[in-house]
Amino acid sequence: MNRLILLGFAGLFWLLPGAQGRADPVAVRTAVLELNPTAASESQLGRLDYLGGLILASEDGSFGSYSGIAADADGAGLWAIADTGHWLRLDFRRDDKGVPTDVSAAQILPLRDANGTAVTRKVLSDAEGLRRLPDGRWLVSFERAHRLWFYDQPGGAATGTLDVPPSVAQQPANGGIEAVAAFTNGDLLLFSEDMPAVNSTAGSAAWLWRKGAWHDLVWPARDDFKPTDAVALDNGDVIVLERFYMPIIGPKARLQRIPAASLEASQLQPELLAEWAAPYSVDNMEALDLRRMPDGSLWLYVMSDDNQNVLQRTLLMVFRLAP
Repeated sequence: MNRLILLGFAGLFWLLPGAQGRADPVAVRTAVLELNPTAASESQLGRLDYLGGLILASEDGSFGSYSGIAADADGAGLWAIADTGHWLRLDFRRDDKGVPTDVSAAQILPLRDANGTAVTRKVLSDAEGLRRLPDGRWLVSFERAHRLWFYDQPGGAATGTLDVPPSVAQQPANGGIEAVAAFTNGDLLLFSEDMPAVNSTAGSAAWLWRKGAWHDLVWPARDDFKPTDAVALDNGDVIVLERFYMPIIGPKARLQRIPAASLEASQLQPELLAEWAAPYSVDNMEALDLRRMPDGSLWLYVMSDDNQNVLQRTLLMVFRLAP
């Protein structure tokens, strides 16, 4: 496709005086992303069906570094959060099945603190996880200054915080809360990227917020993969996105599913859904969200963080998990 897409008329609301967050239009180029560029007809990946995807790029210097996403329930677009301190809104053109085929509008909004001031210092702007909560608020997790902030809407001022366990502050600066899953009953599940499990040597740290209290859990980190995002299903299961990178080997990605019953024990027991590496399309896969479809299937949206590096790409992949 390689089209340039400009902010649509509807997005002009954000430019009006008094709007909660000032949005900047951004031109985005798109190209079709095949699951396996060496075998264009291939569409099966583990237990997942690949529905389609896009390569996203822009000449705008702010674009990139997206580490968390929240897809619209109807698939019309998504919000993303960047670890450089901004929100991205993408509106899609879609095929007859509803799979994104292009971007019809794009805009960037500042990430703000409780005073409404744009957060620009790296130690404060390193946003990693994004979740739309059942009550309509947005939850953003941060590393370096490890914390959880609430927002009423993208581009607005932070409206509150959630106290985290003391052990959260012990995480490495650049290895904090990469993944946040939000359950329909208000529970939360957090995953640390690089911190060993609390009071255990069996894996990495995870924390479950349930009934107003935090509980320490163990994520079985294996094969040098690290959790980068997570999303909760209506039945209480959790799907976790993991990434792997070594300079000689290159990037890999993995999706695993935690049965709800596993959350009752301190040691989580995931089941593999899919794992992929080159020649399959893969980069620094960091962001995950899902759509619940009328037929009971789940559409998984996976996006990569390009680190604003010319050698990396922002990829958006859409998979189907059968009911």
